[in-house]
Amino acid sequence: MVEASKTIILSTHLLSLVNTTITNACSKGPSLIEQDEGTRSVEALVFVLSLLFFSLRSVHAILPGIVDCQYLLDPTNIPQPWPYISIQCHDLCKLLHFGSIPIKLLSSQYLLELFSGIEDERSRKSDTLEFRTNYLLSIMAVLEGQIFSSDMSVAMNCSLCLSMLIGWQDVETEVSAIQRNNWCRFIVEELVMSLAAPSLASKSFMIHHKPAIHIAVELLRRKKVPQWMTSIFNESCIFAIIRNITNSNLSAELVFLLRKLLNYGFLNDEQIAALNQVFQECRKCIYTDKLQRTGEEEKTWNVAAASDYVGKVCQFLISLITTQPSSVMESSRFQSGKRELLEEIDLFSKCLMRED
Repeated sequence: MVEASKTIILSTHLLSLVNTTITNACSKGPSLIEQDEGTRSVEALVFVLSLLFFSLRSVHAILPGIVDCQYLLDPTNIPQPWPYISIQCHDLCKLLHFGSIPIKLLSSQYLLELFSGIEDERSRKSDTLEFRTNYLLSIMAVLEGQIFSSDMSVAMNCSLCLSMLIGWQDVETEVSAIQRNNWCRFIVEELVMSLAAPSLASKSFMIHHKPAIHIAVELLRRKKVPQWMTSIFNESCIFAIIRNITNSNLSAELVFLLRKLLNYGFLNDEQIAALNQVFQECRKCIYTDKLQRTGEEEKTWNVAAASDYVGKVCQFLISLITTQPSSVMESSRFQSGKRELLEEIDLFSKCLMRED
């Protein structure tokens, strides 16, 4: 299997076919989204992106050392490494920005896998990669636009990628970049409105508070938190968020945000006491099985007609890729289930015990 995989990943004919498919798709620009999701060109792109994703997942084990993350992320002034099946970040961003939902989903999933690998490399080898600030900001702009995607999986993937990008910004540039980034501020403001006063939040954001939570948490982790974060998460807003929490709307992501607010000194004793009461009631409901199960509906993508075998294969590949566990991010473990919620509540309690 290893030798067969090497043959596929290093195949010059297959590499040429992949590059041609990606180049043709990127050249379409805004017209890419106008293509019918059942057309052969879209199906071919789904197959190519699926091949790229699984190649990225396996190449580290099959061909150790061949992946040059610097070249994939920002190829400027970097000699091309040994050719193998791969795609560069700027092409992924084009597909993510202009593509239909299935293409956005596969592109964002690949980006998340790539960024997770870079994050892991940076944690093991500091200062091994160089990032041009303007290049990172252009990628951030694409990801920020997808936080409001109609597809929750796309929005979540992009929020996790954006969280990592914020963390990669140089110390000298991160404060000024984030302070002038009105889009990040808008995301956090909409998040607070959706949690504190749901009727005031925009309709497009009502179901997107979970992706936005990861952006807010990453901003809280900065060495110098943007000043506007303090004004947004003020005492009255936090109290309003707590008042709106019920057993039916409490999620692991929300507890994750509250735990980080606790860690960084945003919660006072009265708010902590109110949260403990809410969490205690939530535990009680879960353990007595009074919480209604809210299973997610199974997604299908109209890649082709239901009777079309190729279309069914495309749908299977998309489903298979989107169920792959992400490797590095702490926050990517959330499934909005009871077990994850209880785990986050326990972590909140442990944070309180450490402070005491």
